[in-house]
Amino acid sequence: MELVGQGIASMASALFGGIAMTGTIARTATNVRAGGRSPIAGMLHALLLLVFMLVAAPLASYALLSALAGVLVAVCWGMAEKQEFWRLLGDWRAAAVLLATFGLTLVRDLTTGIIAGCAVAAVLVLFKASVAEEGA
Repeated sequence: MELVGQGIASMASALFGGIAMTGTIARTATNVRAGGRSPIAGMLHALLLLVFMLVAAPLASYALLSALAGVLVAVCWGMAEKQEFWRLLGDWRAAAVLLATFGLTLVRDLTTGIIAGCAVAAVLVLFKASVAEEGA
């Protein structure tokens, strides 16, 4: 249900000029890894985040961006499913999409990475469909 809600929210955000984000997936993954099993974990996280923003937002300007980057890298490393990454590299089609998305996200930005990954996936689907049509 959460993924359906996120999908609807992502589509709705585009209507207002927003960019779809996956922050709730990160929160869910963190909650699950910490042992949260009910919707209360997500609600509690959102409530604590709101309190933190209201109370500590003025202090955020003192945080070093390099320190925040380190925290983000550590969180991402903990959330990453390394075995799945290596498994996807075993299939050349999945590897092409993964490496295009991952590489361009690192080198450029998330939007460019996602667009490139979708473009590579679309080309591969069209190629597979054309090869299947020729064989029929």
